[in-house]
Amino acid sequence: METAFFNGKFLPKDEIKISPDDRAFLFAEGIYEVVRWYEGFFYDMISHMTRLKRSLREVNILWNGADSFPDIARQLIGLNRLDQSQALVYLQVNRGGARRTHSFPDPPLEPTVYAFARDFVPENSGRDNGVRVMLREDIRWSRCDIKSVALLPNTMCYQEALDKGFFECAFVRNGNITECTHSNIFFVIHGVLYTYPESVYVLSGVTRKNILRIADQAGMAVKTEPVSLEMLERAQEAFTTNTSGEVTPVIALNDKVIGNGQPGPVTRILRERFNEELCSLRHS
Repeated sequence: METAFFNGKFLPKDEIKISPDDRAFLFAEGIYEVVRWYEGFFYDMISHMTRLKRSLREVNILWNGADSFPDIARQLIGLNRLDQSQALVYLQVNRGGARRTHSFPDPPLEPTVYAFARDFVPENSGRDNGVRVMLREDIRWSRCDIKSVALLPNTMCYQEALDKGFFECAFVRNGNITECTHSNIFFVIHGVLYTYPESVYVLSGVTRKNILRIADQAGMAVKTEPVSLEMLERAQEAFTTNTSGEVTPVIALNDKVIGNGQPGPVTRILRERFNEELCSLRHS
């Protein structure tokens, strides 16, 4: 029996009931966070907590229990017997349930808080030789920095990519490649590592942040600047980053082969350094 967390209680997941008037159901008024469990520890929970609290502030949802999330996540791992597994913990916080109206309820509601844990196969498993990514014009709203549950454009474009044999879909806004449907994207051009700067057009990925740190520690040249479609002709390497897939080499965008069509040296070094950090955390 899978155990989940709902509004302050740990319950069998199939017993949880959410109001049809919940504003996440009616308006997609909710935010979420996903943390990864590495058979004994959560990776960079501090950054996930920082992003969680920022998302709550940006959408004006007050959850007084936000600081309890690390404990909730750890209890979900234990209750579901996932201590020795690769697992993800998903948390969603909605504005709450009230009679449907466009204005926010006044006074503010108690939010709906839901979390669950599940084991999983890492998204990049078996992808060592690289993946192909589809390019699409960015049809999303202009607050992609909020980890909102309003992901219809993301899921539509991701499914289109899968249907066409791609691994992911990367968005293009004003001629620049911003990010993918559920990952950030990096490029290596003339030995310099590029990724789109933090802004309202991209989510500040936790793995993105740590890869930038690891690259800096390795003495790599890094620029948080947009990469345009024209610059792809000069790209030697590319890769995506996210919590569920870590670092995944990209060998083609649409029909444009990147470099020699194989994972490059910068990508391999960053993957190795990231894995070394995980190993040291496991044994600390």
